[in-house]
Amino acid sequence: MRVPADLRFLLALGAIGLALGPAAPARAQAPADVTAEIARLRVRLADNGAQEQHCLAGATQPVWTASLATDLKALQERARQAAAEGAAADAQRWRELMRKAEALEARAAVNARTGAELFQSQQIGLDCLDRFGGEREALRASLEVAVTDPAGYGESLRQAREHGTVGLRQDLARLREQSRALSAQWKEAPTEAGAGATALRADLDRLRRRHTVVLEGEAARALAEPSLRGAEALVAAAAAWERERAAAGRVAAARDEAGRRLAGRERDEAGRLAREYWTTAERLLAR
Repeated sequence: MRVPADLRFLLALGAIGLALGPAAPARAQAPADVTAEIARLRVRLADNGAQEQHCLAGATQPVWTASLATDLKALQERARQAAAEGAAADAQRWRELMRKAEALEARAAVNARTGAELFQSQQIGLDCLDRFGGEREALRASLEVAVTDPAGYGESLRQAREHGTVGLRQDLARLREQSRALSAQWKEAPTEAGAGATALRADLDRLRRRHTVVLEGEAARALAEPSLRGAEALVAAAAAWERERAAAGRVAAARDEAGRRLAGRERDEAGRLAREYWTTAERLLAR
């Protein structure tokens, strides 16, 4: 049975999410605390993966039934041709196969879907990935911090228990102002785009590690997303502008027309991405 390529991609993403789930670690202040947190996070990741797979299974069922109906039609046609063209001794067996295929098609048609409904199923599948992806990303970030920096995770745990989201809100406000100032600076001096991006990225990473426990919660992630994604978009824009400048240098240094065209396409694509990232950052930071 054929499965559409885009569905195979969607299912593969879901499988990756499930595979990543059980490999999750935890927080730590002392070895016993680390062990307990590793177990807790693994349970949460496994549950996240199971829910995602259940969601995907419901979304992709119509696609599987429609694909089966298509295959059965092809089988019927093949059996019909073979019954008409084959030897008399084989014709009866082909006619019997054709009747079975028709019966199966009739049952599959009950669950088959139109093209619009198949597209909707694919969108539902992508929504499944989006719905559970944020939690999985946050839990795996906690796991990484707990394993590589138990003391840091323990401090993040203490902050979460004692202050909730207060510290996160304060740090997000500072990050947002830092990002806005940097974006405004780049608008005034485009040639200096990239200056300050390294510091912004370092501050972004520190914020994520400091508040990794709080960010395990859906409400905290929703609160933080505009500021975090806006800063990430600015960092990506700076990297794209660097690629644009490097490609412009290759255009000037190219010795033949083919080399100039290739470098020119790379320059234009990098510039386009940089502008898109920057526009995205401006929109997110304006919230």
